[in-house]
Amino acid sequence: MTLELFRLIDWRVHLPEALEADFRQQLYAYEEQERMPYVTNVERVEIQKSEARTLLRLLDQKVCPEAAQAHRERIEAAELEQLGAWLDRVLSAETP
Repeated sequence: MTLELFRLIDWRVHLPEALEADFRQQLYAYEEQERMPYVTNVERVEIQKSEARTLLRLLDQKVCPEAAQAHRERIEAAELEQLGAWLDRVLSAETP
């Protein structure tokens, strides 16, 4: 709940430089305390799309454009964890 309030403040209010620095410091301390940054659903979707685009580009360059197109639907529907695993293996893979 606290982080959601921080996000609202950050979105709606432009703080003076000194207060902005204090706000960021408190936010980073909170994220460190929780051991993970808060990621909104919108951010998560954007990360997923970015990872999918990266994987498709790598397939396009490493294998061929047709391979990227053949797997596009599966890649774009994949969860972040799966995309991460594929990205870890794409450069050493022999086949798509």
